[in-house]
Amino acid sequence: MVIYLVVQDDLVGQKELSKSTKFNQEITKEQSEECLMLHSAWNDLTKVWTLPVIHALGLKEPARFNDLKRRIQGISATSLAERLNELAQRRIIERKVFPETPPRVEYSLTKKGIELHALLGDLAEWVKRWDKDDVAGAERVRIEKVRAVAPAK
Repeated sequence: MVIYLVVQDDLVGQKELSKSTKFNQEITKEQSEECLMLHSAWNDLTKVWTLPVIHALGLKEPARFNDLKRRIQGISATSLAERLNELAQRRIIERKVFPETPPRVEYSLTKKGIELHALLGDLAEWVKRWDKDDVAGAERVRIEKVRAVAPAK
């Protein structure tokens, strides 16, 4: 069921709402399963720190844990370890342990991860193209607010 909301001249109330319209929203079992798969992947990939971990690993690989921690400003060791484990479970990164004393562990992107990193590069270009002016405008507003609050000398 889809409900359309019609608002007239800042009035919101029962009489301003249009009638609801029913239509067939039946989807196949395959479509439903595909939605579940996509939503699961999107939810995992959009967790805090997941995309920065993939980006940092894509900058130079293989990388060790502390290299990644230095590349990702503000991430805790716990969060980095959790994200690396989750990405390894999804087969986006590969964890390679070298039998040395102490053990050396290196992380690298799998073929799946390299493809995802390329998609993130496209997303980064989109952000730069569309948000550049927004960021500059927000910074100008912030500077003007600071000037307005700063005491005159």
